[in-house]
Amino acid sequence: MASARGAREVPVSRELVWRALTDPTTYCSVCDVSYVFDDTSSGGGQAIGLASRFVCVPGRLESAEPPPNAVAGEIVEWAEQRCIGTRLERASETWQTRIELDDVEPGSTRVTITVTREPKGGSRLLHAVQRKAMQRMVQHTVDSELAKLPDHITPAHVAVVAGERNEAIVLERDTDGWVLQLRGEVDASAIRRLGLERQLEGVTVVAIDVTGLTYLDSIALPPLLRWARAASRAGRPALVRGVNQEFDRMTSVMGMTSVFLRRD
Repeated sequence: MASARGAREVPVSRELVWRALTDPTTYCSVCDVSYVFDDTSSGGGQAIGLASRFVCVPGRLESAEPPPNAVAGEIVEWAEQRCIGTRLERASETWQTRIELDDVEPGSTRVTITVTREPKGGSRLLHAVQRKAMQRMVQHTVDSELAKLPDHITPAHVAVVAGERNEAIVLERDTDGWVLQLRGEVDASAIRRLGLERQLEGVTVVAIDVTGLTYLDSIALPPLLRWARAASRAGRPALVRGVNQEFDRMTSVMGMTSVFLRRD
C-alpha cells in the first residue's frame, strides 16, 4: 500500500471550497473526466452524499451510458463542509481519496488531501519491487490535485456565494484568469476579515476591478503595492480595471499612480 498527504491554503471560504468540490457536475473540464451518479433527488436533479455511487470516464462522455469498463466509485465519508472521502475500484487496485477542509482565517481555507493506493492480488515480491515507484506516483497525484484546486472554483461557485454575502472583496475568474473585485466600502475591518493580502497572494491575480468601489482604506495600499511589484517581476502588468475616483484619489495621495496600469 502507498499513501501520500499534502495541503495548501486557498483565499476563499470553506463554504465556497465545499460547494466547488461537491458540485455533482457531469463533466469536469479541469480534470477532463465525466461522472455519472446513481443518485437523483426527488426533483430529478443529482443529490450526492454518503454512500452515493458513481462511475468516471476519461474525457467528455458523449453517450448517455458509460462504457462497461468505466471505473466505479463511492463516497465513503461525508461531513458537511468538513470532509469528503471517495473510493475508486479498478481491476487491479483500489484508490481512496480523503479531502479535509479547515478554516485558517476568515475567508481562507486549508485543504488537506490524502491519497491511498492499495493493490489487489498479485505477487508480494512484485509489490515490494514497485513500492517506491507507486509511492512517487501517489505523491504526484496529491501534488497535482492540490495544484489544480483553484481551477475547480469556477465563476459560478464564486457568484453564488458572493451574491449571498455581498462581500467587499471577492475573487472571481473570467476568461483572463483570477480578478479581485473591490466594491462598496473596503474599510479596515473588511480588509482584515476577508484577508486582502492572502487573496492577492493565494492565486495569480491578473487584474483588480474597482468599478464598484466607494471607499478604500489606506491599509489596502501596501498589499496592493506588493501585488503590483510581484506582477512586474513576473512580467505581467499590474492591471486595474474600471473608472473610479476614490481609487485614483488614494493612489495619487500616496504617490502610487504610476504603479498600476489603468484600464476603463
